[in-house]
Amino acid sequence: MASWLPETLFEIVGQGPAPSKDYYQLLVTRSQVIFRWWKISLRSEYRSAKPGETKDSHGAFLENSHLQVQIALIFGARILDYVFNLCEGKFDFLERLSDNLLLSIISYLDLEDIARLSQTSRRFAKPFKQETQKPLKYHAGK
Repeated sequence: MASWLPETLFEIVGQGPAPSKDYYQLLVTRSQVIFRWWKISLRSEYRSAKPGETKDSHGAFLENSHLQVQIALIFGARILDYVFNLCEGKFDFLERLSDNLLLSIISYLDLEDIARLSQTSRRFAKPFKQETQKPLKYHAGK
């Protein structure tokens, strides 16, 4: 795996689907998928429930259908697909570029392509909305 990747590749937290008030965290590191949960309930039988955690290697997660179903129910199918891709070594390298490097690459695109790119993701729109940014040197069309 690329050594310049951060230890934490992805993290998301959320509440379980209604009527549940349980709280969940999904953390994907370079080597593990960590799923944590906290039971939130006023019912007496759950008052002594302790937080839980399961840790799987990437390979074990790809085979753990029970955990995959839980993640899909809580966070949705798109998040499950994204975690699958991370576990299979398919990283979104463009999302992880620094703003300066991203701006340098984008400067070689046509203006129409830049406008489309900024609509695809908040990450790509961010460099264009910063007020303190240096002026973009535009290279396309030269």
